[in-house]
Amino acid sequence: MAKTSKTKLPAYLTDIYSWLYLNPKLYNILDNSILLNILTLGYHHLLTEEIKKELSPHAKVLQIGVTLGNQIDQTYNSLNALGSYTIVDIVPQLLEIKREKHLEQHITWTEGDASKIIKDTYDTIICPMLLHELPPLTRTRLLENIINALKPEGKAIFIDYHLPSSYNPLKYIIRAINRLYQPFAEDLWKHSIRDLTPNAELCTWSKQTLFGDIYQKVVANKTAK
Repeated sequence: MAKTSKTKLPAYLTDIYSWLYLNPKLYNILDNSILLNILTLGYHHLLTEEIKKELSPHAKVLQIGVTLGNQIDQTYNSLNALGSYTIVDIVPQLLEIKREKHLEQHITWTEGDASKIIKDTYDTIICPMLLHELPPLTRTRLLENIINALKPEGKAIFIDYHLPSSYNPLKYIIRAINRLYQPFAEDLWKHSIRDLTPNAELCTWSKQTLFGDIYQKVVANKTAK
């Protein structure tokens, strides 16, 4: 039996992304690391490795949103017994699917909307491939909440799309996909994540791009009080 959501699902999710996130059969098909690496030309694995580079084994970690593939496994395996791993998502069906696949791992699964509130503070917050799906106001609130929920000297890790370089032949294919399925994605082509964050001054920022600038990793390190 499908779980009833404690949180009302936002219109952008039900109107734009229901074909994936509210479709458990398709989600389970795509929740395969081998398939994802084929579809992303190996960058599913490489992006996960970029997240792992930023993790401390004993960190208290929050992840915003479940992900396809083995990113959750790899992140969990990067932590030791002193670390903790919490994942928050707004869609209860997705939390249940992933929880059932990770029964032997000590992960805290929480239903909630992180763009409205993040209740605790964390050493590390991971936001993987989410910002491009969000309407501007929701994205701004989420970014502000993430920075506020970092402990002093904590870090936020953002993995997302980026404006492809002019010589990247996939740029036009990605633009067409965006226009069909991801109407908010090109905002991240026009604006840096730092510039989209209202309280960006609380952190120092670094950025690198990958795969002909299709992807970006941005790290915000919160300054000590």
